Amino acid sequence: MTVISALMAIFTYKRDWFDRKYGLVSKYHIGMNYSVVFYIIGILNLGLSLMFFYPNLKISGPNSAVIMFLSQQIPLIFMLLRLNVFDDENCRVQKEDEMGNIHYENTLGYHPVMYYFIGFPLSILIGICLNDYAKDILVSSYFTSNLLQSIFSIAILFVLLSPDLLDKILPFNLRSWNGTIKLYILIAVILVILRIFII
Repeated sequence: MTVISALMAIFTYKRDWFDRKYGLVSKYHIGMNYSVVFYIIGILNLGLSLMFFYPNLKISGPNSAVIMFLSQQIPLIFMLLRLNVFDDENCRVQKEDEMGNIHYENTLGYHPVMYYFIGFPLSILIGICLNDYAKDILVSSYFTSNLLQSIFSIAILFVLLSPDLLDKILPFNLRSWNGTIKLYILIAVILVILRIFII
């Protein structure tokens, strides 16, 4: 946390230089570029994961601590692979008026923070499933349902962290605030189902 605080202090102090060099401020909305927001989330997530690593190590042992640490990185890995989706360009929606003129309207877009908050609880669920699977392997050395549950949870996480694909499936626009709220409600229902049938 000390290292992260020092990095954030340097970033804040030299913000104008970073902005000129890397274009931190968004052209389409108030605040920073979504790509920059993603990297800040990544640093904070790494710090949070390391902060919980030692308590997990003392309470549950090294295997569980490593599994939980790695599972917490899965959402960021998926988001990094689709970083072009979590970009400021997706904050612009092309619209056509009655006269046939095309104009652009600024929207929320695919905000990285919104999707990180979707991915984080699911990553904990994946960590629990993988941890249970590792315990089963140590005890019985045969195939168990915990592996299938882990794979299923990872597949769901990948789909949920692909908002451009979801936009083609779901009947509401995920780039808007209303669409994002509806997605959160859908996620809550999915988590309840997973809680009942998996854990």
